[in-house]
Amino acid sequence: MERATITFSKEPQIVDEALNGKDAKKWEITMQEEYDFLVVNNTWSLVPLPKGRKPISCKWVFKIKRGVDGEVERYKARLVARGFTQAFGVDYTETFALVAKFVLIRYILALTTIEDMEIHQMDVKIACLNGDLEEEIYMEQPEGFTQEGEHLVCKLHKSLYGLKQSPRAWNQKLNVFFKSIEFVRIDADISVYLAQVKDFKFFIVVYVDDLILVCNNKEKLLQLKEKLF
Repeated sequence: MERATITFSKEPQIVDEALNGKDAKKWEITMQEEYDFLVVNNTWSLVPLPKGRKPISCKWVFKIKRGVDGEVERYKARLVARGFTQAFGVDYTETFALVAKFVLIRYILALTTIEDMEIHQMDVKIACLNGDLEEEIYMEQPEGFTQEGEHLVCKLHKSLYGLKQSPRAWNQKLNVFFKSIEFVRIDADISVYLAQVKDFKFFIVVYVDDLILVCNNKEKLLQLKEKLF
């Protein structure tokens, strides 16, 4: 008995492959959606390149999301900065990603079990696009979306996937927000936040763009999730 062979669509490696293949229209739509989101998010403004500066490059990365049955669920295009073209001391200075220690994660999970606390997990989508940049970074315009002349470049205001400082910028934004709702970092691990209000105890564990939320009251935990949204 012959087995059925499933043939998967190939993910494009470059823009020309995406826009000249059989799924060209689908890739064009998802690229436009990504570009429009970045513009609305005030990720950059178009400016002349300052004298003596060199813009970093960027590229489109294409991904086909599939379900458990192998069927296509979504075509995804993401604009990524080529961080390896950044110059230290010019385009970036510090890099940092907030990653919780596994021993602390195990401790909090054990505490959750012992004290019968509520635990939820959240994955922050487009986390790196929320960070504000401290450095002046200039980037070439995305391929296929050159606006107002090729002599202009993108002056980045928000972090972009691929930038060396993107995880740090995201963490700084997250830290300011947690402080605004009266969470403090614990001394043992700065990726773990704690808040105690009357009889309610909250923990938030950060692993880059994943959050573990723990509270001894389900209603209060859901209220915290609403604030995070």
